[in-house]
Amino acid sequence: MGGTGRLVVAMQVSADGFVDSEVPGADWQLWNWGPEWPWSADLRASFNALLAGASGILLSRPMTDEGYLGHWERMAALHPGDGDWEFARAIGALPKFAVSRAGRPRQEWPRTEVLTGELADTVARAKQAAGGRLLCFGGAGLVAALLREGLAEELRLFVNPGFAGEGSRVSGPWLVEHGYRSGGVSAYGCGVVESRWSRE
Repeated sequence: MGGTGRLVVAMQVSADGFVDSEVPGADWQLWNWGPEWPWSADLRASFNALLAGASGILLSRPMTDEGYLGHWERMAALHPGDGDWEFARAIGALPKFAVSRAGRPRQEWPRTEVLTGELADTVARAKQAAGGRLLCFGGAGLVAALLREGLAEELRLFVNPGFAGEGSRVSGPWLVEHGYRSGGVSAYGCGVVESRWSRE
């Protein structure tokens, strides 16, 4: 596995920089994590490669309570042997770490450890347990805290061809303060642009 001890945050964002929308009817996400996957073949391959290079997944406790793990478990079961859905099988198979300030998630999940305490300590413990590249997909509050405290070595933003109008952001002055610099951009056939950033 590449990137030993490296925390990589990967998030979908809107063209105007939000990670969700408070505007009714805002259709900013090309793929909203449902059963249909309208990403183009080149983006599917890149996203599957991202999961293939991971040793563990970091999530917020609310994401586990909101059904993130159960959803991808169902999607993996619905698409057996389909290479496009290899990432869903990886989510189930990889060790997962749920960061919590408010106790355990409502449901227990296989290969999932709940981590409590100071954020820097929990991230260090998750990195050590994963033994390689640790991926974080959110939620927004956790990602903003990780970036604010300079705990993520890499940020991968999947910028959608749509506007959210208003909502949550994970960006702020900390991206400047912690020295995030461009690591390249990839434009995909479906209109999503992946922007990669890393800390010096």
